[in-house]
Amino acid sequence: MKNLLVTGAAGFIGSHVCEEALSNGWKVIGIDNFFRGKREYLPVNKNFIFEEVDLMDVEALKSLIERYRPEMVLHYAAINGTEYFYEKPWQVLDTNISTTMNLLKIFESIDYRPKKILYASSSEIYGEYPKIIPTDEKELITLDIKATRDSYASAKAIDEFLVKNFCKENNIDYLILRIFNTYGPRMDTSKYGQVVPEFIKKALGSDPFTIIGNGQHTRSFCFVKDHSRIAMYLAQNISDIVINIGNDRETKILDLASMICDIVKKPFNPVFSAPRINDPLRRCPNIDNLTKIVEGPKYSLKEGLRETVKWYQNHT
Repeated sequence: MKNLLVTGAAGFIGSHVCEEALSNGWKVIGIDNFFRGKREYLPVNKNFIFEEVDLMDVEALKSLIERYRPEMVLHYAAINGTEYFYEKPWQVLDTNISTTMNLLKIFESIDYRPKKILYASSSEIYGEYPKIIPTDEKELITLDIKATRDSYASAKAIDEFLVKNFCKENNIDYLILRIFNTYGPRMDTSKYGQVVPEFIKKALGSDPFTIIGNGQHTRSFCFVKDHSRIAMYLAQNISDIVINIGNDRETKILDLASMICDIVKKPFNPVFSAPRINDPLRRCPNIDNLTKIVEGPKYSLKEGLRETVKWYQNHT
């Protein structure tokens, strides 16, 4: 049984990816520092090993890699959550670049190399105004020095270059996933989370249902079980590409909110607040390259939301 290392294993997407990897026959070594992840999200499986390691702790990380010698690395760990991009831009930038650099430099310093490194990038790298929507992988990375929000996007863009160039120089296969909005059970419901759990929390609560902006912004939502299935297939079968991963059905934020309220049977009476600065008006992936390789998302938005709402109802 081959070893696979997952960073951010206790996080929202990382924990689901761990489960998918285990179902594919891997021995999974998961690491996390619990900045946002939770211990209860970790798989309970004889083939899963967890180590509480911070990627900023180079010696601890080096010791772990030398001990387990993973054949493949899935690098999902990052400071995420939109409010962090605005409130802590230096921490987001510094941590997300430094942790990736640490991981790569450790492999450079020892006599072991994995066969493949997968890097979890983001649709944020396409910027506030992509020229083409749905956006494909040929669209240029767009960063705005005036946009505080781009602390996250710039780190993800730099990390793409780091991973690709390191792997090419060291004869390691790489895979870069540009991940569009992913949702499902285990997402953070605080203000540092994403829109789906934020709306579910509001729908299940008694406070006014507020929406940032006028609700006309669009996003394309991919259920996390679709993401983990697709990501693991790509990790095991495809190398040396940059590829979008997400759902190509575009949904207005207002319609998303209405759908969630309908699922929980709550009257929908939204209250609108001021929009965020530099918040993209539209975001939707072109997944033609993805669907030539693997079957695309299977869950409809309503199916995924029902499963997600049910999870939150059972965990609050």
